Amino acid sequence: MKKTLLYAVFAGLFTTLFIPFIVPSGMYFPFIAGKGFTFRIIVEILAGLYVVLALLAPEFRPKLSYISKAVLAFVAIILIADVFGVNAYKSFWSNYERMEGFVLIAHLVLYYFVASSVLQTKSLWNKFWNTSLVASVLMAGYGMFQFLGALDIHQGGVRLDGSFGNASYFAIYLVFHIFLALLLLSESREKWQKWVYGMVTLFEIWMLYFTATRGAILGLVGGLLVTTILIVWKGKEYVRLRKVASVALASLLVLIITFIALRNTSLVQQSPVLSRFASIGISEFHKQGRYFVWPMALQGFKENPILGWGQEGFNFVFNKYYDPGLFGQEEWFDRTHDIFLDWLIAGGLLGFLSYFSMFVALFYYIWRRRSDMSISEKSTLTGMVLAYLFHNTF
Repeated sequence: MKKTLLYAVFAGLFTTLFIPFIVPSGMYFPFIAGKGFTFRIIVEILAGLYVVLALLAPEFRPKLSYISKAVLAFVAIILIADVFGVNAYKSFWSNYERMEGFVLIAHLVLYYFVASSVLQTKSLWNKFWNTSLVASVLMAGYGMFQFLGALDIHQGGVRLDGSFGNASYFAIYLVFHIFLALLLLSESREKWQKWVYGMVTLFEIWMLYFTATRGAILGLVGGLLVTTILIVWKGKEYVRLRKVASVALASLLVLIITFIALRNTSLVQQSPVLSRFASIGISEFHKQGRYFVWPMALQGFKENPILGWGQEGFNFVFNKYYDPGLFGQEEWFDRTHDIFLDWLIAGGLLGFLSYFSMFVALFYYIWRRRSDMSISEKSTLTGMVLAYLFHNTF
């Protein structure tokens, strides 16, 4: 019975990795709602199976690590913020366009505890990451067909969006898997494995480039810089690895310097992707919606600094502190386009600190002295998380 339950839980966990491909045509928001409902249904089934498994087998019961405590603290604070927020109903249920709210958080927490309780060995985690990598290669292949014109780009234009319907979502999905491919590459022993992971990394970087998502691409570059610097700095006993990291670091710096030198040339300006990066600057920021929306968010935070407005509360802040300078921009914002400001609005200072504490706990386990991870694993995971946080800023 225990083995049957365990394999059923494994099947559910691994199945969720293919949810991004679900796009039911009969829904108002097919790219969001279909994935959201599928995830919730699978997680609820998983949770039921897992409860029985945990009752039968104590070794699979949750362990209260610092990460788990940080997760529970975040959930508790956001629940209180939602209950006492400006619109508790909306904070709890969200809407079909976003599929977030406390309902999603509850399902994510269940998924976290199930996964962290049953995936107990490095071998199992490697199988999980490899399965996710297979899904990402298929998704990148979807993007390649969009690039070739065989499939439509759903949001229009030239920015690849896969089956996510949004280039930014596709981009950060690829960023995670580029780092996972590098993680598995650094730990692989067979030559053919290194070739496979190397080709996957290059293929997904190519697809990421054509999403033209600046936050994700700059996050990837920054994350790779951090990864290579950490390996060069900390990996003194790994001579070959340090050499590879040194070459990668030098190549990244040359690439950055070359782009800066050529940013005003016709080669860059005529490229729909490179021109987006060449235009980055203070003058361009002043023309963006964020320039007007972020100060509005800070005004909302000042009004409710402790527990915020509850999830889905930013549209109330937007209406109350509307800046007429937004004339000519998007008409309406229900998000600040900065995850950290979003949590300041949703959960106030307590919500923001509890959100940040999860990452602090994660970095603690990566870098603590008793960690059995290699320097390449530590550095790659650190670069991945920092790339994600940079992307979240925009």
